[in-house]
Amino acid sequence: MRLGLTLASAFMLCGCMAAISSVARAQPQMRDPTQMLERADLDGDGRITRAEYTEARSRSFEQFDRNKDGYLDKADASGRRFGRNRGGGGAGERLQQAMDFIDTDGDGRISRDEFVGGRAIMFDRADANGDNVIDKAEMRSFRDTIATYRDR
Repeated sequence: MRLGLTLASAFMLCGCMAAISSVARAQPQMRDPTQMLERADLDGDGRITRAEYTEARSRSFEQFDRNKDGYLDKADASGRRFGRNRGGGGAGERLQQAMDFIDTDGDGRISRDEFVGGRAIMFDRADANGDNVIDKAEMRSFRDTIATYRDR
């Protein structure tokens, strides 16, 4: 049960990042949270340190903050049309749910600190041994866990 809730939270965070990303860069949503982790391997050594992950989140914030006001909010999503999924609930609804999850002070927007310094659910789940580094074996295991969760 706890694993399911943690993974659901990771998917929600992934969905937020993907939805904001698709707005900011007009690209399709990324559906696999492991891809986001892999993109955080900034030095390309096949290992992701917590510092790399944090830096990748910081870079993502810069891309997502389209109006450069230091916050992610509806203004950063303006001018884009969100589609709807077959199962109902559009990307805009998912974006709002995820923003509510990340917006820890409840002001209706996500600050740089909330986004970059917030809970690193995916990283923590993938870093099975808690050494602040996700190695190739941990990434494979995390990918398998995600695949199992999705197949339910």
